[in-house]
Amino acid sequence: MEPIFYLLLPLLLVVAVILWLTESREQRIRRWYKQGMSQRCIADRLCCSRYAVRKVLA
Repeated sequence: MEPIFYLLLPLLLVVAVILWLTESREQRIRRWYKQGMSQRCIADRLCCSRYAVRKVLA
């Protein structure tokens, strides 16, 4: 069972990185908001307006 784990681990890491790099701005806004980040903090982090963040979450 261990050899399979060592073969799958690099593949899973590559897939995770690809998913993270291709995440859209809207997906990041929703994820960060679900994690408890405020709309103002999200807007500051993405260099966009609070209105843009509010619009995505509506």
